[in-house]
Amino acid sequence: MSDQELARLAEAGSRLLLQAPDARILAALAPLARAPLDPRQAQQDFYDFLCILQSGCFLPPYAHVLSQAEETEEFWHFPAARHDGGDALLPWYDAAGFNPLELPAAPMLTSANRPLDHVGVLLAFLALLLDASGDSDLDRRVLADFITEHIQPWADVFAHLLTQAESAYISLVGEALEDFFTALRATHPPRAGAENRYGEPLLIPIRPAMPMPAANPR
Repeated sequence: MSDQELARLAEAGSRLLLQAPDARILAALAPLARAPLDPRQAQQDFYDFLCILQSGCFLPPYAHVLSQAEETEEFWHFPAARHDGGDALLPWYDAAGFNPLELPAAPMLTSANRPLDHVGVLLAFLALLLDASGDSDLDRRVLADFITEHIQPWADVFAHLLTQAESAYISLVGEALEDFFTALRATHPPRAGAENRYGEPLLIPIRPAMPMPAANPR
């Protein structure tokens, strides 16, 4: 699979996690569905599982939380999300001129206090890196570093938890993410022994990415 094809899948994954499902999103997931999805239930499940901390079924979509999740017997335990939990991503975003607040998102996810490592934001930035990727060693190194440091530590846990959700819509989102992460690893395996490069200036050659659709208001 080409980097541009992977970029489109990463963009799609970002939309699934940042925007409540509209007709277009539901149609895209329909081939994976075992039964027709109820639009109103799908929207409610999006907010309950991905937005509302007090819902009782919230799955924190933040890399710094997911990478520290622990499974004990039949339960998963997550540390509390921190507003500064994703601040280590600032050097990456600044080097690329990437502003997470410009991403279309559901109103509940547009707060300036949203951690910078929201999974939907990470996938949007990964799409940008994939679109900018070329054949140079630097391009491949940047991608490998980002995947190893900021995608690999949480990807499998998050996708698995979504597939196990008691929601037809959320479980389909998990399946779509599992397929994407499998394709990503096949093309860009995480770099073994990656160094922690937080704070190091990065040269990221950016090409314009495809515009994302406007957010679907609740």
